[in-house]
Amino acid sequence: MSSPHWRSVPRTAATDTIYGLALSPDGRRLATASWDSHVKIWTLDTGRVEQDLTGHDGRVYSVRFHPDGHWVASGGTDTSVRLWDVATGTALWSQSGHSSLVYSLDFQPQGQLLASGSEDGTICIWNAADGTLVRTIEGHPQYVQGVVFSPDGSRLISGSRDCTMAVWDVSSGAELSRLDVINNGINSTQFSPDGSRLLLSNVDGSIGLWDLATGSLIMEMEEHTYPAWSAVYSPDGKFIASGSADKTIILWDAATGAELTRLTGHEKDVYCVAFSPDGQWLYSGSVDKQIRAWSLEANDPRWESLSQAWQQANAEDAETLAAATAAQAEQATHKAPSGGLFGRLFGGKR
Repeated sequence: MSSPHWRSVPRTAATDTIYGLALSPDGRRLATASWDSHVKIWTLDTGRVEQDLTGHDGRVYSVRFHPDGHWVASGGTDTSVRLWDVATGTALWSQSGHSSLVYSLDFQPQGQLLASGSEDGTICIWNAADGTLVRTIEGHPQYVQGVVFSPDGSRLISGSRDCTMAVWDVSSGAELSRLDVINNGINSTQFSPDGSRLLLSNVDGSIGLWDLATGSLIMEMEEHTYPAWSAVYSPDGKFIASGSADKTIILWDAATGAELTRLTGHEKDVYCVAFSPDGQWLYSGSVDKQIRAWSLEANDPRWESLSQAWQQANAEDAETLAAATAAQAEQATHKAPSGGLFGRLFGGKR
């Protein structure tokens, strides 16, 4: 990340808010979850939708790739957790183990299990292959905004609006420990790459870094002026990126907590951020209906081709939308009732 210039290119991705996004393990695809009930799989090099996955009834809040990249999981307001085949777009299974909407998902790094956190305060652990409910974990009186497996897959962390984060034993579902997050509701959770620290984004706009061995707060980063919706580590653990309701993304030094730069471009809340597997790109999703690709290196040879492809895709989508709108208007004109007796009786206009 040597460049002082952080370039980005936008892509209109949905008809409303982008709530969640995830990168495939090989870095070639991006999955998005949005207000309009769609889960989309994008080919990043072209900026095109590879699969448009429909089936959810209502907003989709979370999306995650399976570690092998062949499956995508999604969850939202219809209380269901769904698994999709990335290559074909086929729905592999759909289960409802929660009584309210699903806010968060995470696959066990080993790939066998999928965890979901819900507004009802519960966590469900699923067999990823067939959707069998392995167990339900209860312990939060308020909704669970974040769930994340430890790198070795033995523990699960949950972050809740009850201002606590809990550590659970995956094999038994037993609570191992619980930390009070200083009267601050949690929006997202993520482990550091080495599994020793936990990263939280909070309702008050702060980003907290916690030591799991001691249960102590290592540092708190407080430069956002509105709620911090998400925070993630770079793959090498050196950087942290956070997205906020203040419309900005902040890049932090993970060792010192220093703000390195503030990225602007989104016009509304930034709900989700994700690094590419190689750490050279950052992707973000917003209430402004756009995803953005940020190039974090000054001389990345992929920048020109990707930015041109995304701009061309946006232009072609705009042309298609304009043509469809014109066709609908023309069709409405031809179908409008004529005057005369029928028009006078039923309100037709010339």
